[in-house]
Amino acid sequence: MPAQEFAHRLLISLARQIREGKDLDREKIVEWVLTDSLDKNDSQYDFWKTRIKKRLDYLLAEEDEEALLVRLIEDACSECPENAPCAEVCPTGAIKKDEEGKYRIREDLCVECTLCVENCISGSIITRSEFAQVASMILQSKEHPVYAIVAPSFVGQFGENVTPEIFKGALKEIGFTDVYEVALAADIITHHEAEIFVDRIKKGQDFVITSCCCPAFIKLVEKIRPRVSHLVTPSVSPMIALGRILKKREPNCRVVFIGPCIAKKAEAKRPDLQPAIDCVLTYKETKALLEAGDIPLDGSLGQEEMKDASHDGRIYAFTGGVTAAITRAVKRLSPHLEVKAVYGDGLKECNRLLKEYEEGNLDANFMEGMGCPHGCVGGPGTIIHSELAKKIVQKHAREALYAQAMDNTKAKEWQEQYGEATDLHSKKVSLK
Repeated sequence: MPAQEFAHRLLISLARQIREGKDLDREKIVEWVLTDSLDKNDSQYDFWKTRIKKRLDYLLAEEDEEALLVRLIEDACSECPENAPCAEVCPTGAIKKDEEGKYRIREDLCVECTLCVENCISGSIITRSEFAQVASMILQSKEHPVYAIVAPSFVGQFGENVTPEIFKGALKEIGFTDVYEVALAADIITHHEAEIFVDRIKKGQDFVITSCCCPAFIKLVEKIRPRVSHLVTPSVSPMIALGRILKKREPNCRVVFIGPCIAKKAEAKRPDLQPAIDCVLTYKETKALLEAGDIPLDGSLGQEEMKDASHDGRIYAFTGGVTAAITRAVKRLSPHLEVKAVYGDGLKECNRLLKEYEEGNLDANFMEGMGCPHGCVGGPGTIIHSELAKKIVQKHAREALYAQAMDNTKAKEWQEQYGEATDLHSKKVSLK
């Protein structure tokens, strides 16, 4: 069984025990994961049992917010070859063998994109998870409302016939108080980013980097290309913006972001961004939560409308979508201003474009950075292939009530009611 399948079964087993309200029996959780997967006499049984135990320990460990989001199980990879998949996919060369021939993750180079996690063939690279905390929060939702906010790439992730309406109904059935599209806040941030671009270009600045989506891209700038950090816009991500708005509206609530991105877990913990988001779940973790609750995704639990966002807010899900949305908003604000845009499709390409700018060889005045190839639809927490996901997102975007972000009346109303009192800026690249 692949490492990813063991990880999925572990989450289901853990969630079921939390729902039962009993003291966690770690041995029982591990045994259930292995049941029907490996025979005890199998030569791989002890290997995977050790990996699963370490994963469970990490899931339940007290959080160290100063530590890296990713962790390599000590001494787990001494037998891996020089061209190990995790090292090959790392865009910054952060995974290397040390003098003893053991793979290590260099903190000074790791941008927490977590692409290595899915490419680890032995399940030895693990990430922090708030899965247990979310499962517990849902049980307390009567005292503290728990809102799920779903990233623009959520459509299609849970099955071909699982519409946004069915998905929202399922999340409410499992215990979330309500569900909102993060693309609603993307509409607000689009307008904000467009205003920043217009202001900077009119003041004579020759290059603007939008950074409103991708925390891994921000880490890349901080750690690898700090010379361009002053060009990064200060806008918070749509995730943070919506979390702040919901908590301004209802201070007692809790907010859980559901999306494709493991790096969002680290973003939510940044000191200047707290306490907008309480927890982050990937689509894979959310699927496990629904399975643990035996929640059907056939529409039998009811279907609720999700019409929060515009076309342009929804296309934030794939590379080039942010650029298209902000360009249209810029044209509304300043029709004669030219947007000469480039976008990095994955961190390696982002790094190349930033290097070209530093060397004076980039003919552009605007850059979008997406850490994952194809954008958020290609994130490590996704379930379906990125090309299919993009097509589904595009269809969902075409079905929006509004075409452009600045036409979304709900976004305008929320911005007027709560956004004016909500800081849409972050310190970002000032943090190391």
